[in-house]
Amino acid sequence: MEFRRLVVGPLRTNAYLALADGEGAVIDPGDAVPRLAEDGTGFTLRYILLTHGHFDHADGAEALHARTGAPILYHPDEKSTFWTMGRHPPPLGQPLADGDRLPLGREELLVWHLPGHSPGSVAYLWERGKVAVVGDVLFARSVGRSDLPGGSWDALVRSLLRLLTLDDEWRILPGHGPATRMGREREQNPYLREVGGARP
Repeated sequence: MEFRRLVVGPLRTNAYLALADGEGAVIDPGDAVPRLAEDGTGFTLRYILLTHGHFDHADGAEALHARTGAPILYHPDEKSTFWTMGRHPPPLGQPLADGDRLPLGREELLVWHLPGHSPGSVAYLWERGKVAVVGDVLFARSVGRSDLPGGSWDALVRSLLRLLTLDDEWRILPGHGPATRMGREREQNPYLREVGGARP
């Protein structure tokens, strides 16, 4: 599976295009719709996937759905985030649950529910290639905010501890900033040290 990153919008949000065997999934389209239209040849868009509902990640979802017909998938707990932010939740083509597996070509993405930054935050894991698209839960040397409406530090800690079960080779694709590796974060991320993820 190939992952392409598009940095979009005023908050420099990472939108990702996952491609496998002629099928694609857009993760967190944000303001990426015009650029995706240019790049959107040579594959069939199967899913529009949201890690969470904050505007910089989700705003392009309905426009992309209208253009392509691809369903919008997110965790149903995230509807409250849209309402709290004064936005109507986009049409939910399929509610996601922890442990769901989304076929993409001959590959698949595993869904992990990782609340804390928001109630319905999820990550998408390509297990065979050890790649995790984690939204705003974990960044290079930082973590997502938990002080926004619906956020919870205690829930975020549990989600971070779950991510720490991934081995050092896992590539982490965050919602903002550069990609990183789980091993690097285990050693260098002060927040993961705080929650007990540092090596002895």
